[in-house]
Amino acid sequence: MFIVMIKQHKPAGIVPVTIIIPAHNEQDGIEAVIAGIRENFIVPCGRGDANTEIIVVDDGSTDLTAGRARQTGATVIHHPGNLGYGAAIKTALRAAAHETIILTDGDGTYPARHMESLLRALETCDMAVGMRTGSRAHIPAARRPAKWLLQKFAVCLAEKPIPDINSGLRAFLKSDAMRFIGLYPSGFSFTTTITLAFLSSDLLVDYIPIDYHPRVGRSKIRPLRDTRNLFLTVLRCTLFFNPLRVCIPIALVLFTIAFFMLLFVRDSHGNMLDGAMSVLLISAVQTLFIGFMADIMSRMR
Repeated sequence: MFIVMIKQHKPAGIVPVTIIIPAHNEQDGIEAVIAGIRENFIVPCGRGDANTEIIVVDDGSTDLTAGRARQTGATVIHHPGNLGYGAAIKTALRAAAHETIILTDGDGTYPARHMESLLRALETCDMAVGMRTGSRAHIPAARRPAKWLLQKFAVCLAEKPIPDINSGLRAFLKSDAMRFIGLYPSGFSFTTTITLAFLSSDLLVDYIPIDYHPRVGRSKIRPLRDTRNLFLTVLRCTLFFNPLRVCIPIALVLFTIAFFMLLFVRDSHGNMLDGAMSVLLISAVQTLFIGFMADIMSRMR
């Protein structure tokens, strides 16, 4: 378990919980997911329907997802079209009746038995994330290189440990999540954004090892497009919360290139590179200036 920083304890005990399940064409797995929540979380923990709300957001499904979810007794919110994973979660957040939120997927990849552990961890942190490193974590081999690279990139920019940046099983408070509602994208980058938003705002994030099962049905992830969007999300969030982390390295690279040209290239090319050196130096200064201005605006926010 990884702890980012120390914070005072929250009150313990059974609290009302809203469980959010975004779903797009998950007719083969949605009933089993909700049944698993009732059998492994609600009933064993002594929770009833009065203090456990299950919201399924049918994100423009063209199959029987909505109907099968309704048969389980869950609250179903319907999107007329496929707006995206993040858009579905934002819709559910606005509709959630309870302050404590648990986010999971509708494809059966996240075991419901870990939800109680996340809630216990939430007593001493602001967001508890299911870290997919359990003994039976089945992460597809084709996605592991991109996931590893994304994690290293995010850690470098955020300057904090991030064992699992885009896990879909997590618990947090609605009031904390709504602080950044305008930042969340509509696609799969939602979990990456909320992780970086919490960490960059000095909110405590705790990581709990969990198992990760093979999904039921066909994956909706588009590897190239979604991986690109994830990297852009990390860069965008860093520019929003900690712009100097991006601007200072860029300025240093420009200064280094200009210095190299001055010492080793200019002598052999006369004054041909004076203009290029001037552009590089001016660009470096402008980058630093923009970074400092953005940092001031970020701190004011």
